[in-house]
Amino acid sequence: MNKIQGPLSKEQVTQWQERGYVVVSGLLEPALVESCKQIMLDTFKDSVSRDFGSDGKCEFPTSNDLDDVTTHEKLIDAVSQLLGTPDILLAQSDGWCKAGHSDFGAQQNNDQRFHMDYGNNTFLHPTPWNQPENVAAIAYLADTEITGGGTAVCFREGEDDELYKPPYINMPGIGGHWEFYNDRSHAERYFEEKHPQIAQFRKKIYDREVIPIYKPGDVLLYRYDVWHRGTPVNVGHKRSVINIAWKKRDSFWHLTWNPAWSKWNYYGKVESVLMKLSPKQRALLGIPKPGHEYWNEDNIRWFGARYPGLDIGPYMQALKL
Repeated sequence: MNKIQGPLSKEQVTQWQERGYVVVSGLLEPALVESCKQIMLDTFKDSVSRDFGSDGKCEFPTSNDLDDVTTHEKLIDAVSQLLGTPDILLAQSDGWCKAGHSDFGAQQNNDQRFHMDYGNNTFLHPTPWNQPENVAAIAYLADTEITGGGTAVCFREGEDDELYKPPYINMPGIGGHWEFYNDRSHAERYFEEKHPQIAQFRKKIYDREVIPIYKPGDVLLYRYDVWHRGTPVNVGHKRSVINIAWKKRDSFWHLTWNPAWSKWNYYGKVESVLMKLSPKQRALLGIPKPGHEYWNEDNIRWFGARYPGLDIGPYMQALKL
């Protein structure tokens, strides 16, 4: 991989590359984290999610500080370091709030089964381990030492790790196991009854489980091909996070979870978000960077005409290089 400069240390990059995950502190400013935490508490004051997501309430673009996390340049640089390229696209962004409760039904995410995220982000199988194409993140707005609900991870232990030998099909919803269960106990009971060898394999995943303590502002960076799961939030508490994902620009087989970023254009809110972004941040949304072959004087002027007040200077200046 190309060496890209960014906020992650060599040790953090190596851990992500070899073990599949790393927890990073200090990428997000405390004031931004606190603002986002309050937005989430206000948004989910009377309702929370018992499954993934906000039902659109906190999907990018939100026109509030959640967008500043999604497009944060330190996160962009960190992802570029991990993927070895600055050419990345945003694939997902949704803030949501998980509450503690005692419902452990078959499709609840209260106490999740171990899984990998690639299953509902692409129709393909992940590429070989040393050719990663995406980065997923969970930005924590809560202190899981208080709330519970920290994401559990089963890390990879080297090239010969039996738990990371492809194909990755020993999970509900993959490889013909269409009797899907989200809940841990239901999923593992299914494998014990129908596929005991897979049940034994999966027991080894749980035996290696680690659950970091996440503090507000911590970011879990992981991959679509890493074993992980959601754990219960303590009853009476709420745990807020922002889930974000990126992909290499040319990896079109990794799909975008959210509705199209431009879907809510026309009303000025999305446009105002776009205008305050830097060219690097806009590139996450598919807008070519300055110097890209798309740009010429006409296209740049027309871009500026569509968004009055937008600084087209960087795009014009790049034409002269």
